[in-house]
Amino acid sequence: MQTIEGFDFFPLTFDAEGTLESRPEFDTFLARAKDGPATDAVFIAHGFRNDVNDATSLYSSFLRTFRAHLSRPEFKTVATRLFVVGGVYWPSKPFRETYDEKAAGTRGLQNPAEALASAQVQLDDLKKDATPAQRAKLDKAAKLLPALGGNGKKQDEFVALVLSVVDGRTLDATEGLPQVRKQKGSELLARLNDAPAEGTRGIGNIFGGIAGGVGAFLNLTKWYVMKDRAGTVGAKGVASAVRELHDKLPALKIHLVGHSLGGRLMASCAKALSESPIMQPDSLMLLEAAFSHYGFSANNGRGKPGFFRDVVTRKVVKGPFLSTFSAQDTVVGGPYSIMSRLAGDNTREIGDASDEYGGIGRNGPLKTEEVATVPLHAPGTAYDYRADVINNLDGSGGFIKDHSDVANDVVTYAFASAVART
Repeated sequence: MQTIEGFDFFPLTFDAEGTLESRPEFDTFLARAKDGPATDAVFIAHGFRNDVNDATSLYSSFLRTFRAHLSRPEFKTVATRLFVVGGVYWPSKPFRETYDEKAAGTRGLQNPAEALASAQVQLDDLKKDATPAQRAKLDKAAKLLPALGGNGKKQDEFVALVLSVVDGRTLDATEGLPQVRKQKGSELLARLNDAPAEGTRGIGNIFGGIAGGVGAFLNLTKWYVMKDRAGTVGAKGVASAVRELHDKLPALKIHLVGHSLGGRLMASCAKALSESPIMQPDSLMLLEAAFSHYGFSANNGRGKPGFFRDVVTRKVVKGPFLSTFSAQDTVVGGPYSIMSRLAGDNTREIGDASDEYGGIGRNGPLKTEEVATVPLHAPGTAYDYRADVINNLDGSGGFIKDHSDVANDVVTYAFASAVART
């Protein structure tokens, strides 16, 4: 057991399939919650491209500013409660880097050798959790790299081989994967290359002028793998842990918090908890979540409910349901802007609320009636959270300055206010 800012903290590690690898740590977590006895348990999940140190830094910062709020008079009752915290660690990227990440997607590359090396590293990353059949296809794709230049047939084959790693993924249609699949590989790479990344010019002799497209395509593929993985960890791993904790300690209040793809992880957890027998967490907070802004909608624009609609209709969250968004979150908008480019839609602002492929952390939940949108409040200004809706907290204009700005005192004041309502 560790202690962070006076909170008993337990690192809970899950593999790519949602298996809890740190069972002894979870058993200690259960024992501490029982023996405390704890009144509240917080599960918090990091996002994409976070290693152990990144995730721990996020958790420490979040708990630091949350702890500071407990000295405020409006939270004097919350301050008397005993919290245990489960920090979720999931494989959102390789934990040991073998290359400079700023070069990912061929950014900053100076020569053909670097372009090849960057693409090979990205393929190797995709292989780490692929099936044997998928790894064989990725090996074949790697052998095609030097021959992609000017060869549409090999580009088509390359794209098909790489996309094998997302076969069978269950993502909302508005996440854009169907739009990727229905295009010829050569056309896909060309369209992704329309706005060349800095540093890709001058290396066209190795990728036939599509170096930026190859890098963007590999990053996009990894993004889909990570989105699916986040969902798997949330639905199979964290949801099972939450159920076990609740079954053993039914009076314990449970709070779910997730940042970026960790928000998708926690939304997936909540969706799994909506299945019979339903288990209601006491609060849910999505921090700049990275999934479609139609994820909770009754109609995602394609005649179907959003992927996480059940969380709303089945009223899974017993207490406050919070979701932050900010116009300054360009990271969430990034992958979705790629989808708009692939859809050929140049009439709308990339990534904003009019973009079919926008993200919830950029725009909040859209096409969703059960939403109450209010600005984030400075600490000291009370919230009037509504029940059975998504309390959509707008951090635009300075309260959430970028995608990672989710542990500041404004954000954790909103969380503390939610905890106080439970």
